[in-house]
Amino acid sequence: MELSAASVLEVWEEANALRPVERALALASLDGEDADAVARLPIGRRDARLLRVHAALHGSALEASATCPHCGEDAEFSLDVDELLAQDQEAPAPEPVEVGGRMIAWRPPDSRDVRAAAETDDVAGAERVLLERCIDGEATDEVRRAVIAGMAEADPLAEVLLDVPCPSCGDTFVAEVDVARFVWAEVRARALGLLRDVDALARAYGWTEEQVLALGDARRATYLELVAAGRA
Repeated sequence: MELSAASVLEVWEEANALRPVERALALASLDGEDADAVARLPIGRRDARLLRVHAALHGSALEASATCPHCGEDAEFSLDVDELLAQDQEAPAPEPVEVGGRMIAWRPPDSRDVRAAAETDDVAGAERVLLERCIDGEATDEVRRAVIAGMAEADPLAEVLLDVPCPSCGDTFVAEVDVARFVWAEVRARALGLLRDVDALARAYGWTEEQVLALGDARRATYLELVAAGRA
């Protein structure tokens, strides 16, 4: 997937006013896939598409940070997008689980389930709605535990967790990477940076937005350096 400067601004403008689930779907559909089809994908499969958006913007290394719960300092960490995508490809297909002598059918949650769960007011209620939509039959505590374990195996990218050592206090904590939120933050930062570039070059040379965005990254950066040097 390749994302031009103009494409980044277009998707930012479209997704900026959307709710989180719809925004994630808009980003995950950048390759032209139908958004309704993407909405039916398991959350991890949808997020695999978002990771490809990240790769198009910044390459295979995902650099992030998380706040240490022990000392409050930020700890930086890195993930390899290719390794994450390999986990998704190697995940087993969902299979019914046996609970109390009964075979319970289920499916991994998708964006439609997350949207429905988001209508509830508390975390416990959201989880209950999510599981009830994905489990065929009564969702007892025992059934829920068995299904949740199966979900983690069948859709590993639905919850990306990483052990992160804190460089300040030395303790290790578990950080969760919200792929949809992370990629949206990248898209937004990239779009705002492009708008600043357009503003600077339009003021300096009288160029239109289309003309500025048509420049390659290297040429645009060089023109910005020339503008800055002329003001020094």
